[in-house]
Amino acid sequence: MAINLRSPYFIGTIQTNASYAILDLYIWTGSYNASTPIIYSLKKSVVGTGTEIFFDLSELIRDYIDITFDGNYNGQAVWFKEIQTVYNASNAVIFTGSANTQLALDGYWYFEEAQTATPSALISNRELFVLEDNAFRIPIYINNSPTVVFYKDGEVIASETLSPSPDSANQIKYVSIYGDDFNYDTFQERVVETGGTFEDNYCIESFLNKFSIGAVDKITVSDSSGIQTIKVNVIEECKYEPKKVTFINKFGALQDMYFFKKSKENLSIKKESYKSNTIDVYGQYNKSTHVNRDFNVIGNESISLSSGYLSEEYNEVFKQLMLSEKVWVTNIIESGEQVLPINVKTSSIAYKTSVNDKLVDYTIEFDKSFDTINNIR
Repeated sequence: MAINLRSPYFIGTIQTNASYAILDLYIWTGSYNASTPIIYSLKKSVVGTGTEIFFDLSELIRDYIDITFDGNYNGQAVWFKEIQTVYNASNAVIFTGSANTQLALDGYWYFEEAQTATPSALISNRELFVLEDNAFRIPIYINNSPTVVFYKDGEVIASETLSPSPDSANQIKYVSIYGDDFNYDTFQERVVETGGTFEDNYCIESFLNKFSIGAVDKITVSDSSGIQTIKVNVIEECKYEPKKVTFINKFGALQDMYFFKKSKENLSIKKESYKSNTIDVYGQYNKSTHVNRDFNVIGNESISLSSGYLSEEYNEVFKQLMLSEKVWVTNIIESGEQVLPINVKTSSIAYKTSVNDKLVDYTIEFDKSFDTINNIR
């Protein structure tokens, strides 16, 4: 089971005659068997006449995970191990723990949730709404040696079996119908990025309208514990320009979701001002010179995105989006794709159900995570 670092992770021991304990913590990326120095050495004493000594290591380990996203889907995790030595009041060693290497992810548990084994499919929803002719991805935890199968109308379109790896960067694989190393979202992007020329002509348009590239309607993820089945709904949006939002979900993996309907962008500014003296030594002034002057003008842009109609399965997706500390939006520009960091501005949502609300859709506001004027120095 991988450790979720946004929730506490306690490690400790109960020893009779214990006075204090020293815990050496090792944290690293790369190979499971890599030799690494001690990162932290922690000391903690028992309280009163107690025999328990426990450490919370999650925040210390989490300092070494900084998930980034630039359009490429890479697994980002760390290895860690701890060795705990317990001493009595005479400074004699009475217990030495074993060093077990574990994997840590930037995920979390809910308060009411039991901590269980990490699933192979690192998403909570069992139904997906994806954009037509876009290569969507499923984050997969490879330690369980899962097999991912893509179906269309009951026929197997593609399948892949993933094997365990000793590299921390490979613990999460982002699997699409084209495999786990495919980093293009559309047929056009794949052509352009691989050095080809995409001609937007009648023949190409007719082909793409007739054939859906990589279309699937079901995915299964199977391992020794069972099978997870995911229904896939492919959405064709003709009026609006859909937006892809990528966020870190509760498993510490990157998850995509599409907002298919209307989007609105807004600009707000902050500024300071002062009244300037425009009179010269002769008592004259220029009528075109500003008397009230602005300075330190800072612009911030926000964007409002509408999801379109979804299933109740997406209540959990929106919950995890709202709880995510890092979110990105992908814009389609002339030269390809542009990934920009955003922050969730909406502070609350009311979960919708088909019984109460008939149709399930959400509108979420985001702030762009940078100033409009480039002031990075």
